[in-house]
Amino acid sequence: MPDINQYYEQYWEKPEEYSDPTTPMRTALIERHIGHLLKPGTRVLDAGCGRGEFCSYFASKGCDAEGIDISANCIAYARKQHPQCQFHAIPIEAALPARRHEFDVVFSSEVIEHLFDVGTYLYAINHLLKPGGLLVLTTPYHGLVKNVLIDLRNYAKHYDPLGQHIRFFNRANLGGCLELFGFEPQVWSGYGRPWPVWKSFFVVAKKTSEAVMPSFATQGRHE
Repeated sequence: MPDINQYYEQYWEKPEEYSDPTTPMRTALIERHIGHLLKPGTRVLDAGCGRGEFCSYFASKGCDAEGIDISANCIAYARKQHPQCQFHAIPIEAALPARRHEFDVVFSSEVIEHLFDVGTYLYAINHLLKPGGLLVLTTPYHGLVKNVLIDLRNYAKHYDPLGQHIRFFNRANLGGCLELFGFEPQVWSGYGRPWPVWKSFFVVAKKTSEAVMPSFATQGRHE
């Protein structure tokens, strides 16, 4: 049985064949909401960087841009395509404690929905950010209208138990996760389709406190 690293090595076996039509939409939202911060001296980490396109974009603005991903295939491809950036084939928590409080911005795009341990991920991002730093996060959107349409028309495919997505976020539960780990959401937007059926959220959240890892012994249990 493959572990999570082997799974994503297989997924990214041919990174040169991957293409995402929403990349220009995400870039435009970054420009609109944090473009004024992207300048020489700004340190940006792309957490789950994939092929490295966004690292290259941040570097083009003069930022000191780095990317991390658990897929060695992706990282090898990104290093060849974007030699002006630094890339590391590690899980995000492995960057601690050495890189604590090092980054002004962490960009995490279409990653968190793949994770079982959302808490460790957000905890690591919080501690990699400087005080007052920003998390820019995208993840598939699940609002009421969209959820009803999914349930009526496409439930089995959308919530495929063998699929990659294992977390499904609306504004309330995503906002709650961010606040629990020391972030204050400041921007809620979306892209890919018109609201109320956005494809994905686009969220900018400010680090307001140092995250403390809570106990998850009773996570998901209800009386």
